Amino acid sequence: MKPRKLDLPDSLPQLLLGARNIVVLTGSGLNPASRLPLCRDGMRGLWARYDADALATEEGFRRDPGLVWAWHEERRRRMLLAAPNAAHRAIATLSDRVPGTFVVTQNGDTLHERAGSPRILHLLGRFDQPRCAACGMPHTLAEPPAKPSWHAPYPEPPACRICGGLVRPGRVWHGEPPQPEVWRIAKGLAACADVMLAVGTSCLTPAAAELCYEAMASGARLVQVNPNPTLLDRVATHNVKGAAEKVLPLLFARAWPAG
Repeated sequence: MKPRKLDLPDSLPQLLLGARNIVVLTGSGLNPASRLPLCRDGMRGLWARYDADALATEEGFRRDPGLVWAWHEERRRRMLLAAPNAAHRAIATLSDRVPGTFVVTQNGDTLHERAGSPRILHLLGRFDQPRCAACGMPHTLAEPPAKPSWHAPYPEPPACRICGGLVRPGRVWHGEPPQPEVWRIAKGLAACADVMLAVGTSCLTPAAAELCYEAMASGARLVQVNPNPTLLDRVATHNVKGAAEKVLPLLFARAWPAG
């Protein structure tokens, strides 16, 4: 079967060329090309029998903090083994073309950083930035082992060096809002955007959807790059159906041809 031809409207490269401030909102649709699971997928092997949602909630952490901590450590280990893909690299080059580009990512990995994007906001936290569940003090992690060696019963998470409370994973729980300072910055970026480029995200997370509506309310155009329909298809200026690692290099090459 022949691959589907990407539909890139002629007006889309022109829209990017005319933009001064672009917010690139990314989600877990960037993960598969870097061999990482989607945000709500489980993981094979040791973790296949667990519900990913139950391991990403405050209730789950209270019930079995060792299990939840070990699961997040395994995700951190996989993040460190992964490499940026063509989508991450294309987004990094966009910052050279449009200096007002800012990445707001829902992903907990550091692939945008490693690809070279200079301005990144992690809307939902990072796997490598845990903090105390009681006082909020940041906790510095040691490098994880090359191979996981966790077996039930799982050891307790580290203790906070300030108050002795349990250190929680750096990602926000499912249903938990972003950190207040992060949310303030994200909303400010959305309000100043000419273009909101939503890549690899269905915008099912309330914070992601709100940022898109915030940007549009301030006059920005919403452009979505996603292989599947989203709830914002009807309000977006452009909906490009395809994988980010294929669409973005082509789109940016159309907007800024070599030479």
